[in-house]
Amino acid sequence: MATFCRLAEHLFSVTIMADEQPEPTGDYPASQQGEAGADLVEQALAHLRGSLSGSGEASWPPSLARQKTCLAGWAENLGLLLAAAELPSKSVKGGQEHDLWHDEATDRFWKSTRDGVFGLQPGIELALVSSAEDARRFHLWEASPLEYLERLQLHNLLVPNLNRLEGFIVQPDEFIIVTSQPRFDIVPVTTGEIDEWFASLGFGKITSAGYYRAEDNLGVFDAHDRNLVRFEDSLIPFDVIPCRPAGGFREFIEEILASGHTLQAVRTTNTS
Repeated sequence: MATFCRLAEHLFSVTIMADEQPEPTGDYPASQQGEAGADLVEQALAHLRGSLSGSGEASWPPSLARQKTCLAGWAENLGLLLAAAELPSKSVKGGQEHDLWHDEATDRFWKSTRDGVFGLQPGIELALVSSAEDARRFHLWEASPLEYLERLQLHNLLVPNLNRLEGFIVQPDEFIIVTSQPRFDIVPVTTGEIDEWFASLGFGKITSAGYYRAEDNLGVFDAHDRNLVRFEDSLIPFDVIPCRPAGGFREFIEEILASGHTLQAVRTTNTS
């Protein structure tokens, strides 16, 4: 964990330098300053879990519509609702689920979810196959707003203050979560370096870009060479998918590690 302590110190210094810059102007809404944006991730997640667990719904997690309504009400009370017109008109696609743009005033990258997609969530699928084969398959499912916030929370545990929650945009046909991250200089890394780095932190490899540490039940997925950058003698996982596997998924991972095998992650556009 000493590695993450050094990364935390680095990111803290990046955050301080960003906060000393003038407020964003023009197309950019005001950023949540200091650690407040990271704290808002915790607050939003706590509110969502607390409200939904007492909603009386039989299933968990509750429906996407219920999650969005709950978050929208919370955001409105805190003044975290943003207007779409406040965001820059020119952005680039940042992976599958985000629009991305750079705020030069704070040297941070802002990210907004798009097309109703909130990232990917690791899990397993029960497949209909012959009895001679394992009927479980590893998948990356489309995540819900709850799972998206859980991902941000775990990401901030790995790299403190990495993700700030900036606000939400609520439109008739779309619910958008807006976050920001420090800008990183892209120093390429190889798959071998990534494998070695995760192994040094006690992780075992379970897919071509997925790792698991039994000590604290932490899985990190989508950890390929485009989602990590080098910093000094270490790496920063800035766009990976961390999770706490549970139930059959956790058992599946433990069996895979015990067997010495790895799996190929299968992406899907269907929500679990």
